[in-house]
Amino acid sequence: MVATARQVDETFSSSNLEKDKFTKIDHSDIPLEKEEWPVIIIGSSMVGKTLGLLLGYHGIKSMSFDRHAAAGTHPRAAGLNFRTSEILRQLGLEEFTLQQSGKEFDLNAGMLLVEKLVGGKVLKHLQEHDPEKVKNITPSSWVWISQRMFEPILGANADKYDSVQLHGHEVLLYEEQEDGVIVVVKELSSENIKKFKATYVVACDGNRSPTRQKEGISWDGPGVLRNSLSVSFKSDLSPFIGKRMVHGVIYVANKKIGGGFRLENEGKQGLLMVNNVGTRGDFPPGSVTVEEAMQYFYDCSGLTPDQITPELQTMNYWTMAAYTAGRFNSKGGRVFLAGDAAHIMPPTGGLGGNTGIADAHNLAWKLAYVLTGKAAHSLLASYNSERQPIDEFTVLQAYSRFQNRVVVQHPAAPEAPDVAVELGYRYPKGAFVPEEGHQVPRELYDDPYQPTAVPGSRFPHVFLRDTTNPGKKISTIDLVKRNFLLVTIDPDSPWIQATSESPIELDVHTLNATSAPYRDLEGAVEEKCRLKVGEAILVRPDGFIAWRGARSSRGHAEQLKATIETILRS
Repeated sequence: MVATARQVDETFSSSNLEKDKFTKIDHSDIPLEKEEWPVIIIGSSMVGKTLGLLLGYHGIKSMSFDRHAAAGTHPRAAGLNFRTSEILRQLGLEEFTLQQSGKEFDLNAGMLLVEKLVGGKVLKHLQEHDPEKVKNITPSSWVWISQRMFEPILGANADKYDSVQLHGHEVLLYEEQEDGVIVVVKELSSENIKKFKATYVVACDGNRSPTRQKEGISWDGPGVLRNSLSVSFKSDLSPFIGKRMVHGVIYVANKKIGGGFRLENEGKQGLLMVNNVGTRGDFPPGSVTVEEAMQYFYDCSGLTPDQITPELQTMNYWTMAAYTAGRFNSKGGRVFLAGDAAHIMPPTGGLGGNTGIADAHNLAWKLAYVLTGKAAHSLLASYNSERQPIDEFTVLQAYSRFQNRVVVQHPAAPEAPDVAVELGYRYPKGAFVPEEGHQVPRELYDDPYQPTAVPGSRFPHVFLRDTTNPGKKISTIDLVKRNFLLVTIDPDSPWIQATSESPIELDVHTLNATSAPYRDLEGAVEEKCRLKVGEAILVRPDGFIAWRGARSSRGHAEQLKATIETILRS
């Protein structure tokens, strides 16, 4: 069985980049399919599938195409961070995802750095969160779950959200037109070619993105860090590792090898990550034999051939790099990049896939508002102005973690706190109205434990009492749905009266010690949101603050209407 391990090249080689480019074909004689789609998604992995569900949540149907026959078999992305869990919460999928994760992992286990998997000394605990403390900043949990486990959850909910997700289909090309985008697709099993028209296209087509290449978009950042090796295997490690199995990622560092394990299926299979063997830190495609990979397994695990013989399945060579696309949209404004097509980063910190899901969350409501006539097409430009600088910041944070955890740089590279990167990032400009007179820090993040609640930042979490169901906990995050949300602390606020003249439907909540149906007994909303009597905040459907309404004596309706119109044509 060992000799059958398959070698897979997923590096940034010039041949791979060339292979991934769109095909030039004459499609003039291919009839256009009758049904036009509001959104077509190129790629149906974790980010593409999530985007499809988020669009459906906002009432927009979509279709995605992925050339792979099914969801990837290589166990990629290991964890869903707090912000991703909040997004799943909005979709109604958080609880089920937690249940699936809990079958194999401890939700609060964090990551370990050990000398070896079995019996090795613990060198460091990484990204461990105190659940009681975390309750002050989010209602959600960090979730350990592999992409191979997570994608089927998304796929199972596709019909519910009017999201058609087709695997085994390759997008051959797209052509952007003034009123839409032509997309030519081949079904790989039959080689049947069809032509579709969409109003917008979102490319979630991976780090060698054909779309990014076609658009001539720059790829900027620290660059290629190394060619890495990951080995997927089947082997029952559960009798040997005990409680270490509950950790989503276990890093290993000893004199022979540096790497780690991502385990799943109760420790019966997983992924061996190889960062370095002695002084060797680069693994070009095909440079490692199966026998060498087997030795890496033993050196990293601390086990011997007498104890276990793993079945190596694939040896995956991939490029560890840190890049961000120079822009996230086509020049014509109808094609967008998201996920790995827009950014690639080292896996240190578990930020990559989560950042892609945040891209999708930002873009979905904007596409929906434009497609339903609530907003001008120009709103979509704010996707680039918001996400591009934040994703660039996140890539650099992942790079710093790579320097500190893998290279072990001295002195250590500066890192923002994990919770600040996940929950505290703040958009520098975009679809919001800046607060007059408030000095915004130069850094692109706040401390979630001390939120600024400025426009462009995340709406702070506070647990509220549900007066209709006293035993139920509800978060301010749960009040954010499909509409913009207006929040005050005084029930007679003139801002509430002003909502009757809003150009779009708004959800409205007063939150204080006596409000209903949701009650803030401790005044935390007033404190965290910096709200006073006569003031209001407006929150977007993605949970970011769009505007702060100051106390004034008149003109509330006119000001609120003008503010919303400004935001929706940003």
